[in-house]
Amino acid sequence: MKSEHKEIIIHFLKRPLMYVYQLEKEQVVAFITGFETGSGGEVNISEQVSEWLKTEHRITKSNPGWPGQVQQYADQKGIGWFNAFNEIVSTILHLQTQ
Repeated sequence: MKSEHKEIIIHFLKRPLMYVYQLEKEQVVAFITGFETGSGGEVNISEQVSEWLKTEHRITKSNPGWPGQVQQYADQKGIGWFNAFNEIVSTILHLQTQ
């Protein structure tokens, strides 16, 4: 992932309401899908989230896809969906900079 893409993702995590109208799962998923599509294959956050949850927490992808995996993680931790998404993506980005 290019550094400018990473910067946008980090900014999105810090100030999501600058990018989506409401902080709801569906809008975040739509933003991420559009961002990945617009990146021409440079960004694959959804795939990285899915793989990380499978590897680190044994939460496998099923019909609800990666958003469903994030929901399972959120439910296990007792936090909201966006907070879980933020935590997961922040961890993935941090691991990539090491």
